[in-house]
Amino acid sequence: MAYQALYRVYRPRTFEDMIGQEVITQTLKNAIETHQTGHAYLFSGPRGTGKTSAAKIFAREVNGIAPETDDSQIPDIVEFDAASNSRVEDMRDILSNVDYAPIEAEFKVYIIDEVHMLSNSAFNALLKTLEEPPANVKFILATTEPQKVPVTILSRTQRFEFKRIDGQAIAAHLADVLKQQHIDFDQDALRIIANVAEGGMRDALSILDQVIAFGTDTVTVDNALQVTGSTTTTQLMQYLTAVTNSQTPEALKLLHDILVAGKDAQRFVSDIIGLLRDIMLANIAPELIKSTAPLNDLRTLAQQLNSQQIQAMMGELDDIQKQLLQTMQSDVYLELLTVKLGMMTQGDQSHTESTQHATRNTSSFASPESLNDPTVTTQPVSSDTQPDTTTVIAEPTQNEGVSAQENLEATHDTVKPIAQSSQYDESEAVSHNNSLARTGQLAVFAILQAAKRDTLSRSKSTWATLISTFNVAHQALLTIASPVAASQEGLVVAFDYPALLDQALKDVVLQEKLIAALREQNLPTALVLISKDDWQQERAEYVKQLKAGTTQTISLSDVPYVSQQEVLTTATDAVIAPKVVTEAQKLFGNDIVTVVD
Repeated sequence: MAYQALYRVYRPRTFEDMIGQEVITQTLKNAIETHQTGHAYLFSGPRGTGKTSAAKIFAREVNGIAPETDDSQIPDIVEFDAASNSRVEDMRDILSNVDYAPIEAEFKVYIIDEVHMLSNSAFNALLKTLEEPPANVKFILATTEPQKVPVTILSRTQRFEFKRIDGQAIAAHLADVLKQQHIDFDQDALRIIANVAEGGMRDALSILDQVIAFGTDTVTVDNALQVTGSTTTTQLMQYLTAVTNSQTPEALKLLHDILVAGKDAQRFVSDIIGLLRDIMLANIAPELIKSTAPLNDLRTLAQQLNSQQIQAMMGELDDIQKQLLQTMQSDVYLELLTVKLGMMTQGDQSHTESTQHATRNTSSFASPESLNDPTVTTQPVSSDTQPDTTTVIAEPTQNEGVSAQENLEATHDTVKPIAQSSQYDESEAVSHNNSLARTGQLAVFAILQAAKRDTLSRSKSTWATLISTFNVAHQALLTIASPVAASQEGLVVAFDYPALLDQALKDVVLQEKLIAALREQNLPTALVLISKDDWQQERAEYVKQLKAGTTQTISLSDVPYVSQQEVLTTATDAVIAPKVVTEAQKLFGNDIVTVVD
C-alpha cells in the first residue's frame, strides 16, 4: 500500500477524535441527537483546525453512517471545492440536483470548501437555494476568510468559529501519533513543532512527517530545529543576554552564526518575541511559559528587563517583521534590530543623555553650509545662563533681483554677529531645526541645476571609506545608500528603502557625523536624503522640465530642512496614500480617479 501523509492517516473520523474544538463538537452532537439540525452551517477559522473534518463527520453522523465508511462511497455527501470551481456555471451544475431526493441517506449534504472564493454570481445562485432550501438538503460552508462572504449568506447560516489549537494539545496528539507509529521522540521536539504550527493540527502533522523523514530513528530536538528553521533556546537566551547587557558586538556575532546556520529570519524574530513573552511571564504566571529554557534563567533576564523595555523591544520586533516581508536583505535589518535592542536596554539615564546630546548638536548646527561660513563665530558667555559656546549665524539679505550667491558674498563683507539673548531657549532651537538634511523635489532640483560630475565621482569613490569609521548601526544604514548627484555645495544620497530613509531623516547624530566626514574629504556638506524610487521620479521630472524649458532657478539655501513632523507625515502618507488610491481605482476605475497633490 502506498505511503499516506500523517495528516491523512490520522484525520478524525468522529467528534471524539477532534482536538481543541470541544464547544463546537458538543454543540453539533447535541443538535444531531435532538434532531434540531439547521439547513446551513458556516465553519470558519484558521487553516488546519478541523473545519472540513468536522463537516464530513457531521454529514456522516446526521445520516447515521458508520465512521469507517469511505467518504467517496457515499453519493449523498457532495464535496465542492470553490477555489477551483468558482464560476456561476459550476455552482448551478451542483445545485441542479438539489431538488432530487437522496439516494441512500436521509439527507443530502453539500460541503463547499473555501466558499469565499466563489464569484458574486455564484454567491447569488447559492443564495437563492439557501432562501428556500429543500427539507432533505443541508449545506456546510467552510472558509478561512469569513469577511469575504456576503452578509446575505452569513445571515442564513449557523456560524461556528474554529479556534487555534493549544500548543500543549498539539504536542500531546503528536505524542500519541508517534506511539502508534512506534517511533521514539523527545518531548521538547514536539513542543518546537507545536509552536511552529501556530495552532494548526494539519501543519503540525505535516512538519512531523518531515522530521521523521529527516531522521528515521527518533524525533529529536536537533532534527526539529533543522526542519523548522527555528533557533535553539540556548542561542536565543545567549542573544538576549548579550542584548540585555548591551554587549552589541557579541550579539551581532551570535546573530551572524544563527544566520550562517541557515535559520529563517522571520522565524528568528518570532522566536525572540516568544521568548520575551516568557520572560515577561516568568514571575507572573510561570505555568503559561512555552519556552524550554530553564525557569531560573528566564527569571534572571526578567530582573534585568522592566516591562516598559520588554514592550518597547516587542514593538521593534513587530515592526521588523513587517519590514522583512518587503526586503531581500534580511540580515541588514536584523543587524539594525540588534543595535536598537542593545540601545534600549542601556536604561533611561543613557537614553536621556543621548537625547540631550542630539538636542545640543541640533541647536548648534543651523545649517551644514554654515560650518564653512567665515561669518559664523562662537562667543564665550556666562556659564550660569548659557552653554559654553553658542553658534552665531549671519543671515544674508534677500533683495529682489539679486541671486542668492551674490547676496551671500555681499553679506560676508558687512555682517555683524547677532547679539546674545539671555532668554535663549535651547528647546526652541530644536523645534525649528529638527534635522540637518533636506529632502523632496526642490532640494533635488537645486542640486541637479548645479550638478558637477567630478564631485559625484569623488563622492562615490570615497563613500565606502567615508562611512567605515561610523558605528555599526550607522554603517548598516549607510551601506545600502549611495550618492546619486552632487553639486559644489550639496550631495544627494539615495536609500534603497523608504523605511531606512525615515530612520536617517530622524537621526540627527548620523547626519552630523556624515557632514563632518564629508568636510574632511573636501566634499559638499549640504545633505539631501531621498529614496531611490523617488530619486528616479524626480530625475525624470527634472529632465522633462529641462527639455520643455520650464525649469526654474532654485537655490539650495532657500529649501528648508526637514522637521520631525514632516518625517512622520511622509512615512504615514507613503503607507496610506497608495492604499487609498488603489481602493478608489478599484471602485471607480483608473480613467476616473485622478491623484491631486
